[in-house]
Amino acid sequence: MDNTEIHYLTYDPDEILKEMLRAYAQAGGEPIYAGDEKEILMQAMLQIMAQAFAGIDNALRMDTLRYAVREYLDIYGEKRSCPRIEARKAAARIKITMRATGNAGVIPQGTALTADGEVLYATTEDVAVSGSAQVLYADVECTRTGTVGNSLTAGTEMQSVVPIAGAGLIVCQESAAGGQDREEDEAYRERIRTWGLTRTGTGPRQQYEAAAKAVSSSITDAKAVNLDGGEVGVYLIFSTDTGKAALIAQVEAALSDESVRPLTDTVTVSEATAVPYTLNVKYAYDGSVTAQSRITAAAAEYQAWQEGAVGRAFNPDKLAAMMYQAGATRVIWDTGSEFDGGAVEYTEIGEDEYCKGTITQAVIS
Repeated sequence: MDNTEIHYLTYDPDEILKEMLRAYAQAGGEPIYAGDEKEILMQAMLQIMAQAFAGIDNALRMDTLRYAVREYLDIYGEKRSCPRIEARKAAARIKITMRATGNAGVIPQGTALTADGEVLYATTEDVAVSGSAQVLYADVECTRTGTVGNSLTAGTEMQSVVPIAGAGLIVCQESAAGGQDREEDEAYRERIRTWGLTRTGTGPRQQYEAAAKAVSSSITDAKAVNLDGGEVGVYLIFSTDTGKAALIAQVEAALSDESVRPLTDTVTVSEATAVPYTLNVKYAYDGSVTAQSRITAAAAEYQAWQEGAVGRAFNPDKLAAMMYQAGATRVIWDTGSEFDGGAVEYTEIGEDEYCKGTITQAVIS
């Protein structure tokens, strides 16, 4: 048993065996020595008891937010009206230019197409072919779930895996969007902790933000702002540029449903405005590989933190502090460093804005 974690049922197999032997002796049994058949029997019974204790302890732990994993975490979240964000397939629209063949027919549902030979998209319904020269449009869906399907962009030429009679140029008409990976345990756990335990509908700020983030794991952050007069603005940050318009529409639908939206609220949803920054950091350190690795990791951690929330003030002092803590002995902002065209200093930003920029590192020679 790992005693560094909390357990609901604790036990020590050695102590249990000693108690079994003591109880046997007190009940009038003869002394039992190591290797005795009675001792062997008690060892076997002890293993069964230990397995039962471990099973009970694990069942109790799986009913807690801190320790639940996989399906147990799903059950925990569902009981609190905060289901896991499941994987989805990306969808797109294609244009097929047909040559005149004189033969009418059908491009069947499930016809596979690809742009790179690796990621496949299948037509979602039958498409009638007249046999004359014509342009056809069809909706397609990636055959794999996840963000991999979002890579198909408008204007990309595609090929059919199985030749389509009379088909000429096949082009992606509308970029693929909507594909997302299944929410991982730790991200899901944090969403339950931060949002799920308070979500009952919309109205308060946190509940609007909870409903928005629950739409997709591609939404990094959401900020609800009272625009006055019953108007609510919800501003989003995305982890990818692909499919943002579709996600905004989905969030609008989720927040405008009368089952969750107060009747007096009018909700508008948009992407938060990115405020640019450039940090060219020069630092000194003791020359060790370990320290340099920690400093590089600290910069990456800072960037994820700085760009991960709507309305978070620009705070370069935090980056300097993190680099010092990682092992840097000196940190300076080199030429070209700026925030929104101005000085590199702590700066508050708007409630509908977020910081987005680049960080480069170099060692002071």
